[in-house]
Amino acid sequence: MNQIAKALRAHVPALDGLRGIAILLVLAHGFDVIATDGTASAVADLFLNSGWIGVQLFFVLSGFLITGILLDTSGTPGYYRNFMARRILRIFPLYYGVLIVAFVVIPLLVSVPPGHGENQIWLWLYVENFTAPFGGSEALFPHFWSLCVEEQFYLLWPLLVWLGGRRGVLAIGAVLVALAVVARVWVRHRYPGDVGADAAYVFTFCRMDALAIGAMTAALLRDSRVQEWLQRRNGMRMEIVAVVALIGGCLIGKFQRTGASMQWLGYTIIALGFAGMIVAILQSSSFSSRLLAWRPLRSVGTYSYAMYVFYAPLHLLIGLPLLGRLPFSPGILVTLIYTLIMTALTYALGALSYHLYERRFLVLKSRFSRHAGAQPS
Repeated sequence: MNQIAKALRAHVPALDGLRGIAILLVLAHGFDVIATDGTASAVADLFLNSGWIGVQLFFVLSGFLITGILLDTSGTPGYYRNFMARRILRIFPLYYGVLIVAFVVIPLLVSVPPGHGENQIWLWLYVENFTAPFGGSEALFPHFWSLCVEEQFYLLWPLLVWLGGRRGVLAIGAVLVALAVVARVWVRHRYPGDVGADAAYVFTFCRMDALAIGAMTAALLRDSRVQEWLQRRNGMRMEIVAVVALIGGCLIGKFQRTGASMQWLGYTIIALGFAGMIVAILQSSSFSSRLLAWRPLRSVGTYSYAMYVFYAPLHLLIGLPLLGRLPFSPGILVTLIYTLIMTALTYALGALSYHLYERRFLVLKSRFSRHAGAQPS
């Protein structure tokens, strides 16, 4: 059995590290408070703000891992039920727990700002990504749109995988990638200006290309011919291809998260770059497979879901008010210190959430069996 086949049947620590990279990129973007007043600060701001691509990495990695699980368990008893049960136990307790605290508990204890909870219904229903561009969002949770995208995608995706199998994933995935690009162009045309750009950033059918590319990667790697082809090539080659794609996608999109060229082509190219990185990681000869298996980075990946949930409220409720007391605008040094401190606090919250709360639900996943060799989701 070649190394790719072995990796697909085992837990790959470096993929946890890659998830850690994803959340660190998101935090760099989210905690960016640089006041651009010169070339140096503008460059630093561009670098930190580009951390939004961490969400793209989350989508690709999710598509890869979850589609792999679905392909490996297709045809087994309780296929859809087990998948949905395990997904619910992983995602819902923290998501809905936070909503209960924010919209039920806190208003009972303290006075909340006007408008707090006005649009909460869309979060409870997991459709806030479709209402946010039109003002239907909650100030504390501007980042929950990506969680909505994933949950909507995975309502139907298991059925499509079951019906189409590995070849079906490749065919359907290619169609979804093309449709996502067309959808972004159409949405920008239908809603001119910032509304259209924001909508193209958060609508599920506009961002499904990254999930589909991850899914197609999982399907391709389960082809013995592809495995043998990769086996004959050094993992570093794929790393180079991945890095070139990532840099190329950012350059084509001019590093602008909701710019026209980024949404037309940049999103997809960046997703392809991250898919290439996953392939490189699965080759033990690659540098990234060793680097990303670093234990501290893997622990960040383990807590990444809770860190993603908590980072924005922490920033909005604590970080920004404290920064507002400074007698000067935050420059590069202050932003760096702030980002490091807030990242550490977010990590601590994520660790506490995982060990004291989330694990109580995660242990229940064993009641809904899946293929023993699948990667954890």
